[in-house]
Amino acid sequence: MRKALFILIGSLVVTTGLYLLLFDWVVPKAASLTVPGRWNMIPLRQTKDIVHNYLGEPFRQDANDGSEEWSGGSKGKMYFLRVYYVSDTLAAGYSIHYQYKNFLVSKNYLVDSFSIR
Repeated sequence: MRKALFILIGSLVVTTGLYLLLFDWVVPKAASLTVPGRWNMIPLRQTKDIVHNYLGEPFRQDANDGSEEWSGGSKGKMYFLRVYYVSDTLAAGYSIHYQYKNFLVSKNYLVDSFSIR
């Protein structure tokens, strides 16, 4: 009985360690390496027209915080770029999020962000 308990506790510790290593270190590092190429040089301090010419049309606009959002990736492994504007005209910052989903895990990671404010 005691041996079975040690095996159970040991397997739980190993499983938890692998989960934390995989989903708190490996997946975010891999996601930061595979960000869509066009998003590596976001035109900050530029007008909304220049941002649209560079990135294309956004799929979502948020009037509450003056931001626009683009998406990229495949099902279960999506990237989201949100560009924030000052006075609805100049790009002042951005954030890139990575959403990972499978049948066991659903996680949202902040991959990169920057602001000129």
